[in-house]
Amino acid sequence: MITKYIKYALVTVNLPLFCALLFDAHISFLSLAANSVSIYMVIVLIIESLPFFIAHHFAYKASRYKSVLIWLLGFGCYPVLSLTLSTQSTTFDSWSLFNTQSWELYILASTACYINYVLKIRNKTRSIQFLVKLFSLNMVIALLLFGWAVIMAGVFNSVQDPNDNQSLNAIIDITNIFVESGTFFNFLWQFLIVAMLIGGVYSLNRYGLIRQILAKQGILAFITATLISIIIITPAFASFLLWLPLNTPNITLFPGDQHQLFAPINYQWLFWLFAITTPLILVFERQQQDKILIQIAQQQTQTELKLLQQQINPHFLFNTLNNLYSLTLTKSDDAPNLVMQLSNLLRYTVYEGQKEHVTLAQESNYLKDYIALQQIRSHDKCTFDLKWPEHDDKFTLPPLLIIMLLENAFKHGVEPSIDQSYIRFHMQLNNNILSVVCQNPLSSHKQNTISGLGLENLRRRLALLYPEKHTLVTGPKDNLWHAEMTLELTPC
Repeated sequence: MITKYIKYALVTVNLPLFCALLFDAHISFLSLAANSVSIYMVIVLIIESLPFFIAHHFAYKASRYKSVLIWLLGFGCYPVLSLTLSTQSTTFDSWSLFNTQSWELYILASTACYINYVLKIRNKTRSIQFLVKLFSLNMVIALLLFGWAVIMAGVFNSVQDPNDNQSLNAIIDITNIFVESGTFFNFLWQFLIVAMLIGGVYSLNRYGLIRQILAKQGILAFITATLISIIIITPAFASFLLWLPLNTPNITLFPGDQHQLFAPINYQWLFWLFAITTPLILVFERQQQDKILIQIAQQQTQTELKLLQQQINPHFLFNTLNNLYSLTLTKSDDAPNLVMQLSNLLRYTVYEGQKEHVTLAQESNYLKDYIALQQIRSHDKCTFDLKWPEHDDKFTLPPLLIIMLLENAFKHGVEPSIDQSYIRFHMQLNNNILSVVCQNPLSSHKQNTISGLGLENLRRRLALLYPEKHTLVTGPKDNLWHAEMTLELTPC
C-alpha cells in the first residue's frame, strides 16, 4: 500500500499544492493592484511555499507516524513561525507575502489530495461511500456554484454602492460581512438563484441531452437538441435574472447590458456554458464507465477463479480415491494410513483451499502430505529427490497452485511406468521469487501431447493471478518430463 502510494505521490501529489500557490499568487496580485507580474513577488511566493511542498511530498512517502510528524512540521510549525516573524519583525513583514489565507489554502489542498487518495485505495465502507458521494461531479459543481455565490456576495458587500460601481475589486472584507450581514444575505440569495439556474442548465445537459439524446440518438440529434435548448432557455433565463432586485440600469446579472431578452451576447453566454460543461461531463461519464467496466472485469475474474478452484477438489479427490480403492482391493495394511493422509489433505483443500492466500509454509506442508500419501501407494516403486524452501513462512501465495505439477508427474510419469521411477521436486526462494522444478522420467506414453485438466487449470489460474509475474515451462527435456514455474510472491 505504501509503495503504491509513493508512485502515486511522485506523479500527482503536488498538483493541488501548485494550484493553491497559483491561486494565492493571483489573490496577492489583485490585493496589491499589480498591473504586471513582478519577478520579485514570484520568487518570494515560491520560496515561502517551498516548505509546504517539501513537507507534503515527504509526508506521503514516510510511514504513518513519521508522516504525521513531517506534515505537522511543514503545515503547523512553519506557518506559526512565519506568522510570528511577520508580527515581530517589520523587515520580514515588508517582503513576506505569506498570510493566514495562504496557510488555509495549502492545508485545504493537502487535505483534498489525501482524501482523493483514500477514495482510490480503501474499501467501500459507509464512510468512504459518503466521501465518494461528497466528491461526485454533481456535488463538486454544487459546491463550486455555492462558493461562487458566496464570493460574489462578499465582493458586492465589500464595495460601496456596488450597483453604481462598474469596476469592482475582487477583494472581500470579512469584517463587513458581519457588520452588514443583512446586505450580504440580500446579495447572497440573488446570486444563489443565479447559481441554481446555472446548475439547472448543467443538469439538463448531463441527464437530458448527453444521457438521453447523445447516448441513444447520436451526435446530430445532440447538436440540434442543444441548439434548440439554447434558443428556448436563453430568453427565459434572462427574463428571470432581470427580475432580481440586483439589476439596475448600470448593472445586470446577465451579459447583455441593455436589458434585452434576445440580445446576441446572452445566447453566446449560454452557448459557452454548454460548451464548457459538455466535455467536463463526458470526461467524468467516461471515467465512471471505465470504473464500472473494471469492476465487471474483476468480478468475472473472481468468478472464473472460483470455478477453477472448484475443479481442483474433485480432480484431486478422484485420483486419491482411486489410490484408496487399489489398496483396499489388495487389503493392504497401508489403507488406514492412506485414509488418514487423505483426511489431512481434504481438510486443507476444503478449508485453506478456499482462502485467497496461504503462507508458503502451509502450501509446502500440504505438498509433503501429498508426497507421503503417494509413497504409501507406490511403496518402493518411486524414489524422491526433494528440496524445500527456507523462510517459507514470510511469503504468501494462492493455495493449491503447485500441487498441479506433482499430480501431473505421478499421473503421467510414475503410474503408467512398470519400471523403477523417480521424481525430482525442488522449491527454492530467491528474495520473493519462488522457483519450482519438477522432473520425472518419460513413460512410454507421449507425454508432450498430453494436455490434462491439471496443467490447463494451472496455466489459466497463473494468467489470472500473476499476469506478467510468472513463468511456466513444461515439456520433454533430456528423456525427462520437465516442468518449471516461477512466481513473484507477496510478503506476509
